[in-house]
Amino acid sequence: MEYEALFPFCHICGSWKSNRNSPPIMVFRDGGEYKIAFIYHPDAVVVSTLYRSGGIVWADLLGRIQIAYDREEDRLLLATEGTYIRADDS
Repeated sequence: MEYEALFPFCHICGSWKSNRNSPPIMVFRDGGEYKIAFIYHPDAVVVSTLYRSGGIVWADLLGRIQIAYDREEDRLLLATEGTYIRADDS
């Protein structure tokens, strides 16, 4: 696996699930911004804007969380939560 620190946000839009019981996430476009949502429960969703600065992609979800993407394997890596795969994948 080779994770990229910088990538087009449109490549990661969609629903993702964790490989280690972290909350599911959704990446989506909202107007001119891309957002990431942690879905702890249908009534408890934390949403943040995705940012690109200093050669990294990150979101401020109760602290800065760095995000990387493996285009070949179509996997996300969240620094605090581990690896995510597309929710519609088995």
